[in-house]
Amino acid sequence: MAPKQRVAIVGAGVAGLVSIKSCLEEAGLEPTCFERHDKLGGVWNYSPELRPGQGPALYNSVVCNDSKEMMTFSDFPYPKENTPFMPHPMVLRHIQNYAKHFNLEKHIRFNTDVIDVQRNNDGKYWKLQIKDKDDKLSTEEFDYVMICTSAFNKAFTPSYPGMETFKGTTIHSNEYREPSKFRGKKVVVVGGSYSAGEISSEIARNGAEVYLSARHGFWILPRICKNGLPYDISLFSRSVVMSGPKLKAALEGACKTRINDHSKFGLQSKEIHSIDKGSMICDDMQDRLAQGQIKPMVGIKEFQQNDIIFKDGTTLENVDAVIFATGYSFVVPTIDDSWLYDESDKAEMYKYIFPARLEHPEKLALIKLLDIYGSHWPVAELQARVAVRVFAGHIVLPDKATMKRDIDKRIKYEKNKYYYIPPAPYMEELADMIGVRPSFWRLLLMDPKLAMAFKYGPMVPYWYRLEGPGAWPGARDRILNAIENTTYALKGYPSVNEGK
Repeated sequence: MAPKQRVAIVGAGVAGLVSIKSCLEEAGLEPTCFERHDKLGGVWNYSPELRPGQGPALYNSVVCNDSKEMMTFSDFPYPKENTPFMPHPMVLRHIQNYAKHFNLEKHIRFNTDVIDVQRNNDGKYWKLQIKDKDDKLSTEEFDYVMICTSAFNKAFTPSYPGMETFKGTTIHSNEYREPSKFRGKKVVVVGGSYSAGEISSEIARNGAEVYLSARHGFWILPRICKNGLPYDISLFSRSVVMSGPKLKAALEGACKTRINDHSKFGLQSKEIHSIDKGSMICDDMQDRLAQGQIKPMVGIKEFQQNDIIFKDGTTLENVDAVIFATGYSFVVPTIDDSWLYDESDKAEMYKYIFPARLEHPEKLALIKLLDIYGSHWPVAELQARVAVRVFAGHIVLPDKATMKRDIDKRIKYEKNKYYYIPPAPYMEELADMIGVRPSFWRLLLMDPKLAMAFKYGPMVPYWYRLEGPGAWPGARDRILNAIENTTYALKGYPSVNEGK
């Protein structure tokens, strides 16, 4: 029997765990996962203080933006007793249960940081420089590497004239944990996405005077919309999400259920008339705005010692604190940038997974290093399944010229049309590569009830476990009961139709 080929997996968050599991499903692969912290879970591993080297981090009140049937593992769903939108401890518990169920933790080395990844002379193997908890350095060799740390891992704080003279407090949102320290303070929150909305609302509810500065404005998407269902369960059917214009129209319609005209709340400029250019999921924002607890502002022009001047000429005096909810820079610190980018700084990633510039791109996979609209979990899982099947030889990557054409076409189409990568067509493409993409016409012949769910029901991750490699017997039931399982925890009283 040939020796197993070694796979190094960097990071034990969701992407790292699905990568370990995918490797274990192939008899010829042996995964070793390196996690710099002492627990698995990645960003869902909450800590009251920012850890050394940590990028994205949770604040204490975080609730997930995607509902539980959309943000889950394709063969390990949440218990139906979980609420539709879960607080972060509930999400972490599910991640831990997933690792325990599939016996993944024994493949993880905690408190171990991968400092550098280098190719050996012929480019067919990888040398990883590793640092343990005692700062001892060592080198190990692997056949394949999967980077699962997320590329958006360096907090981005914009620079403004006079910022260095400002006497107030400035922090990035990854340092924010709870609102008490801002009570009674005049606070400017900078940003127009999820964290900006949730943090602004929370500190406003707890006694801060809040000014929300966004360069171009944003749309506000409520978690619960049509028919009292989560927005994603309600809207994200295949008939909608496979079409960019239909998806955009559905999301804008959901936003208008709470605020029909965003410009009346001072939330939109001419540059942000389309939802794919800027949105936040926030249930409380419209109430805080209506009650005057949050005041929308345009972008910042400059800082002074105690004041902030905005681009419309408005001066806000005696500002106590500024919270930058301005996202993260795209950085992959363990590998050479030249493997990813060409001379014009354009990323050349085949299927957003394999660095096409490498001599052997099939030896390195980057999992979940992209920005999409919706849950990253099912995308990361499909990416890992593709990568592992490439490692195992079931999928052969095309030649360099074919990969380059695919990359150029994807960049031209998706980046010019969308702020985020639309996930549904991409997931179907990956599913095709694995051999797990369901067929409507086949389902219509074999299982008409499931065919109707395919066309009009939510595009839940379980669709990619119906048949083919890695099929899961529970997939059909979970698909057909996705809406029931979503709302089960909310049924405090018997249905009015119960017993009829």
